[in-house]
Amino acid sequence: MNRKRYVILLYIVINIMVITVIGILDPNLKDLGRALSMLEPRWIAGAAACMLIFWIMDALILKYSLAVIFEPKRFKDCMEVALIGQYYNCVTPFASGGQPAQVYYMSRVGIPAGYSTSALIIKYLVYQVVLSILCVVAFIFKAALVFSYPFVVIVISLIGFVINAGAVFLIYFLSLNRGFIRKMVLSVLNFFHSVRVVKDLEKWEARMEAAVEDFHRSLCMFRGNYKGMAVMAVMTAVQLIFYFSVTFFIYRAFGLKDSAWVAMISVQSFLYLAVSYFPAPGATGASEGGFYLFFQRFFPPHLIFVAMLLWRFMTYYLNIIVGGLVIMVKGIKDFSRL
Repeated sequence: MNRKRYVILLYIVINIMVITVIGILDPNLKDLGRALSMLEPRWIAGAAACMLIFWIMDALILKYSLAVIFEPKRFKDCMEVALIGQYYNCVTPFASGGQPAQVYYMSRVGIPAGYSTSALIIKYLVYQVVLSILCVVAFIFKAALVFSYPFVVIVISLIGFVINAGAVFLIYFLSLNRGFIRKMVLSVLNFFHSVRVVKDLEKWEARMEAAVEDFHRSLCMFRGNYKGMAVMAVMTAVQLIFYFSVTFFIYRAFGLKDSAWVAMISVQSFLYLAVSYFPAPGATGASEGGFYLFFQRFFPPHLIFVAMLLWRFMTYYLNIIVGGLVIMVKGIKDFSRL
């Protein structure tokens, strides 16, 4: 087991420890068995189906983006890349490992780095814009619900919104400034050359120049494609709505019916904003604590811990399990070809 795998295992162990501590501190932990016995399998299956649709939409959005700026790719390849991205997002701080891993895997199916990077950045940009719009809509139509939370909860969510919107403007700025991107890439290359990581500087400069050119060209191609952006926005909205619906299906799995679906996905969108920029992998600690803080008014005290466990398994550990299996299968296939 190499160092990277040890680090990933450590992240998962820490996450489990955080959940264990929360459970021990919960005075209703003694009701765990009774809470689990209440679960209705059909609603749990519905929560799992929401995650499946989330992954499928992720792959379809990537496939559409690549078709617009480069060339059509098989759904199977896009699905694998999507799941690999979800896996590395879950095990790296700030979900920073997903896109580099996806660029690497896409290069193995013949997609140049410039185009794959552009496809992922366009996908990310649309994702952030749609997320911001959904949160604004939720804030407008569920203002009374939002302002019923403690002031600190509102502030944390607003900070997440500002960071989210800032990322959108930063990416748009980069798309307009090829010279800035080129200087930034060459500066990084020169640094790696100075510490002897990159040996053949001229070869890498030529390669990076080509990648920057592909990157800028593909972003320009998409920037005026309003139909393409609209299609991706609708697909992303569907993806996020199903992702946010996982909590509602868990809620119904306990036989609860008092809260509306719209209210729960609205709160879920604010929870997502509040914890998405927490530096720990998987937003460990913030996600679990945030679930308690945001959803304690929906779940009774004796059910909130089990609900958090199920939600965390569906939205975090399932990504690690399925994405890890995809990586393992691809590794076995690559080894068998040697």
